[in-house]
Amino acid sequence: MARTAMAKKRKRSSFIGFLLVAIVVALITIIIGIQKSAVKAKYDVYNAEDQALEAQIEEQMARAEEIDEYEKYVQTKAYAGEQAQEKLGLVKEGEIIFKKDN
Repeated sequence: MARTAMAKKRKRSSFIGFLLVAIVVALITIIIGIQKSAVKAKYDVYNAEDQALEAQIEEQMARAEEIDEYEKYVQTKAYAGEQAQEKLGLVKEGEIIFKKDN
């Protein structure tokens, strides 16, 4: 009878040990799942920021190209003539000026 009681006690203690190990493994799995979802959320946020920054870079590159083209245009004689006409009132040869009467 003593042997059967010890055998039952061993079975019970091994069952409790197995149950504790199963609970620990389940908890670790749950924690890893939660961490994975948190990391994925951060990844999605960073990915969206990355895409926004890439779009900004493309816009700035296009703007830089426009500025370069405008810089080349500003150095031409045509630009100088336009500015002289607009700001200084320069009149080309053969042009007629009409003024409004108030």
